[in-house]
Amino acid sequence: MIRLIALCCLLWPAAGPARADFVHNNLRFTLYHELGHAVIDQLDLYVFGTQETAADSFAMVLADRLLSEAEMTRLIIDVTDLGRQEAAEELFDPWDEYMPGAQRLARAICLYYGLDPAARGMTARALGMPRDSEWDCADDATVTEAAWAAVLHDLTPRPGSPRSLRPGRSGKALRLLSDDIARINSALTLPRPIPVIQVDCGEDNAFYLDVEERIEFCAEMVEALRMRRPQ
Repeated sequence: MIRLIALCCLLWPAAGPARADFVHNNLRFTLYHELGHAVIDQLDLYVFGTQETAADSFAMVLADRLLSEAEMTRLIIDVTDLGRQEAAEELFDPWDEYMPGAQRLARAICLYYGLDPAARGMTARALGMPRDSEWDCADDATVTEAAWAAVLHDLTPRPGSPRSLRPGRSGKALRLLSDDIARINSALTLPRPIPVIQVDCGEDNAFYLDVEERIEFCAEMVEALRMRRPQ
């Protein structure tokens, strides 16, 4: 009950525009995740665990660098809303490259908290993080951030650096992500530019294609997120 009250207090001031950001925030986190795959691919990085887990951690570290604290709060709340819906529907597959949805979400909340424990304790606990996980989450985030910091330092833009992401000309997802793409382009430079396009996939998903070196957002993803948006 205490967690529910705390979460309501967090959401109340942002119940209008912030809840309308549900689609944008989940597209944003997906973009950061797929960019993580591109970074791993282009730099030939060795990762411990699955690449999907590494891409998730990259996404959270990048979000922490690019977004304001208010934006981070809205991001983790919206990612949690979607993650809980999807976790409730999934069928467990022990061979899946993703960790189980509930565990994947828990680690996202854990990293969110650990990247700034002094500011994020109330939000993380309201979203379900137990108090006895605080030390472990902070420790995990310290190690994770340090690992990605070295990579991001090497991707720091220099005068005349090309844009990392080159968005396509059309698509609702790309319009919603235009500011995020601009932020990424100002924050890092990849060895080779990555097109970001919207295509019809026949499914609600997004991909980094390593052979073509491009990020694809399925056109179906925006409408699927709208259908899941909390009222």
